[in-house]
Amino acid sequence: MRRAIDKGFEVVACVYNNNSDKYLPNNVLIKKGDVMNYEYVTEAMNGAEVVISVLGHIKGSDPLMQTKGMQNIVKAMQNLGIKRVLSLTGTGARVPGDAPSVIDKVLNFFVKLVDPDRINDGIEHVKVLQNSGLNFSIVRVLKLSKSDKDTTSYVLTEGGPAEIQTSRKKVAKVLVDLIKDQKYIGKFPVISG
Repeated sequence: MRRAIDKGFEVVACVYNNNSDKYLPNNVLIKKGDVMNYEYVTEAMNGAEVVISVLGHIKGSDPLMQTKGMQNIVKAMQNLGIKRVLSLTGTGARVPGDAPSVIDKVLNFFVKLVDPDRINDGIEHVKVLQNSGLNFSIVRVLKLSKSDKDTTSYVLTEGGPAEIQTSRKKVAKVLVDLIKDQKYIGKFPVISG
């Protein structure tokens, strides 16, 4: 969010967790609620020009939380006339032309064994955006980290291979940079090493 503010954007953060305030800058408007509630989503997005979704599962969340949440986001965007949406998901949401590394294949194989709903949710959320008629970009990463690693540079590829760990700060930079970038509209860039 700091990156978006630094670029001159007004930011509204739609959060589920009541403790999110302590992690967000003071000049961010915080709207607490649940992405599974369409009325909340519509109210939270009213007046927006761009939507960035970094939906993620928490303990006990609906197995299709990302998909159902994206359905609400898309419906609200269509009703409000918002066209640009960026979303984050894992590399388990494969598209034709992907070239995952061996490590990517192995890690996603184990995630499918342990938590197949998570992979399925990412795949289904992609389908929602593909069928939305919106100007979407879906950024994919293999594994998120809390690292403070340098985020001034990154490489996006259309099919990978993905870097093994991507810092949340780097993801934020990529998402903000893609707001106005037309190159990846309708595409699924992978943050590569």
